Amino acid sequence: MKNVLLFFLYISGIVALFAFAFSLPLNKSVDGKEIFLNNKCKACHSVETFGITSNKSNPVELLNLSDKTTAEFLSKFLMKTESLNGKEHKLKFKGSDEELKALVDWLLSLKIKQ
Repeated sequence: MKNVLLFFLYISGIVALFAFAFSLPLNKSVDGKEIFLNNKCKACHSVETFGITSNKSNPVELLNLSDKTTAEFLSKFLMKTESLNGKEHKLKFKGSDEELKALVDWLLSLKIKQ
């Protein structure tokens, strides 16, 4: 009887350790380009240098963001709390704050230094 009890405790311990291990969040880094593609941003925008082309007849090329574009402005613009030339972004970004930051950082890395 003692051996059966020890066996069940052993198995319960293993199950508990697996449950704990799989409950921890994965520390997966967030990639701005991947977020761009997953959120279907290429429906309206293109980034030619990365081979990202839109099917739209006149897509907005994001390679040449203005030197005046800041992370704060771009974040607000994508969340539809800021406008550009009197126009808001068509769609509000639906991802997490971490994904928004990664997307904005990636977009700002595309700016051509002049």
